[in-house]
Formats: sequence, C-alpha cells, structure tokens
Amino acid sequence: MRTMRLVGAVLGCAVLAALAADVAVAQVPPTGVSDQAALLASPDARLAANKRLVYDMYRAIIQGGHTELAAQYFTEGYIQHNPNVPSGRDALVKFMRESRPVRPIEPKMTFPLIALVAEGDTVVVATVSYAKDPQDPSKRYASTHFDMYRIEGGKIAEHWDNLPKDPALLHSDPNAANKP
Repeated sequence: MRTMRLVGAVLGCAVLAALAADVAVAQVPPTGVSDQAALLASPDARLAANKRLVYDMYRAIIQGGHTELAAQYFTEGYIQHNPNVPSGRDALVKFMRESRPVRPIEPKMTFPLIALVAEGDTVVVATVSYAKDPQDPSKRYASTHFDMYRIEGGKIAEHWDNLPKDPALLHSDPNAANKP
C-alpha cells in the first residue's frame, strides 16, 4: 500500500512537472497597448515628431487607404525593402490603391499596436498580426509584425518589414485579413 502511494505521488509530481514545463514554453500571444498616445511621447521633440509622422501615416495610408495624402508622408524617391512592392512613392500609391479601399481615418491605429520606438532617424512599429494556423487552417494565431522606417526631411524615405515574397500579398488588404 505504501509503495502504491509512493508511486502515485511520484507519478503525480511527474505530471505536474510536465504540465509546468509545457506552460513555461507555451506561446504567449502578443497584445496591443491600451494607451497608444503614450507611445508617441518622447522627451526629444525630433523623435516625437518622427513617431507622430509614422503613426499618422499608418492611420491615413495603411489603414485608411488615402493615397492622395502620400506626398505628405513619403519622399518621392521612397526606398522599399518589401520584396513585393517596388521602390518609389508612385509605386507605393499604386500598391495601396490595388490592395485596399479608402476608409475613414480613425483617431487611433486599428491594428493592435505593441510598440512604437524611435532612435535617430529611424522609427520601428510592432503590431499584432494574425495568420492561419498551418496545422489547423480553421484556427488563427497571433504573432508580431515589424515595420521600420527611415525619416528624412520630415518624410518617410525608406521602409523595411518582415513579409515574405508572395504575389498574393499584392492584392491582400491587411486591414481585412489581420483579424483574430
């Protein structure tokens, strides 16, 4: 009887340890901040202005599709490192027009915003993104999307992101596709 209790206790501890180990390595889905305005603050006026430029561009162009405002946000010689879109402001406008409708400009970013960081002439944006689970396409999972922008003369001059080369992305509206 005593041996049975000992075996039961050892098995119970093993199960608890296995469960704890599973929890320790399980994915924690990213979430956006509740106060986006706080991310715009900076004691350095230039960094605050760069963050505001990128934040406002996201709301107007990426979310809102207001390509008529592109000259306000992007240099004419805008350099694009996304493998799906050519460089140049005109190419960006063409891509935006073909991939999303015009929507009202929202007061906040509708993508869950994780971080907005500025250093020197660079601004990095991290947002929550959702994709189909490759093991179960009926489910979606949350991950993080990164965009990095270089600011020159008060406009966005260069862009990097972590998107793969995929012709389907040329006609995909991230505002519609990026839902839980």
